[in-house]
Amino acid sequence: MDGETTAMFKKIVIIGMGLMGGSLAAACRKKFPKTRIVGVTRNPGALALALKRKWIHEGTRDVLAGARDADCVVICTPVDSYLPQLEKLDRVVADRALVTDVGSVKKAIHDLVNARTWKKISFVGAHPMVGSHERGIDFASPGLYGEGMVILTRDSKTDRRSFQKAKYFWGRLSKKTVVLDPRTHDKLIAEISHLPHALAASLARSVSTRSLSLAAAGFRDTTRVAASDISVWRPIFQLNRRQLFSAMTRFEKELKHFKAVLRSDDPVALGRYLSRAQRIRQSL
Repeated sequence: MDGETTAMFKKIVIIGMGLMGGSLAAACRKKFPKTRIVGVTRNPGALALALKRKWIHEGTRDVLAGARDADCVVICTPVDSYLPQLEKLDRVVADRALVTDVGSVKKAIHDLVNARTWKKISFVGAHPMVGSHERGIDFASPGLYGEGMVILTRDSKTDRRSFQKAKYFWGRLSKKTVVLDPRTHDKLIAEISHLPHALAASLARSVSTRSLSLAAAGFRDTTRVAASDISVWRPIFQLNRRQLFSAMTRFEKELKHFKAVLRSDDPVALGRYLSRAQRIRQSL
């Protein structure tokens, strides 16, 4: 399998050379040493840095030029940018080229892909559960993916051979891979990723200016993700809003429960509530 699959990946193209794309390029250079790695981005500084660090063999601002004859492409740009890139890729990549991604929303992307007939590309969704609130290639690291988990998504229209390629690709780069259907992915990720981000944003907005002058590590840790790139998170919230609404409703009920416990002025009940939360957190 190793020899066969390595031969499939003669040219890996990474679109988007920020934190995720830059880290992926660096990891690919190590894990696929015989494969040509190409970076595509509109940011000339990011290309220059990736070339200087030898994370890519070549770089370009042009998707059509960079992806020509590629047999593996990874989209590392915001989830609302996929369609024009997929249309360009379908013109120039190798036949049955694997196209995968790092996006945090999957149902909308699979629906987008399934609504069209593609000549060359074969899409398999992927969501690496790694990252940072920092943005840009300056914060990229070759080890970003190595200790994390990647969720692969497939539906009834996902090509079986392409899925096996994607599973091999991400398995080489990450500690663990998990397979979910797109809808289940979006439901679960809304609960443990999108909701916490929404709460961090709401918390940052809810405190008084005077209290911010006293904020320390606890507040900074709790609101860390509110500092993330808006161009990445705005389309995530929009495309997964139904699942996020459900997660928000569940949280609102839990918050009402907590308020009721406080209102009861019962130290035993409050202790039980906090103890259960503590156990859940410690189990991670």
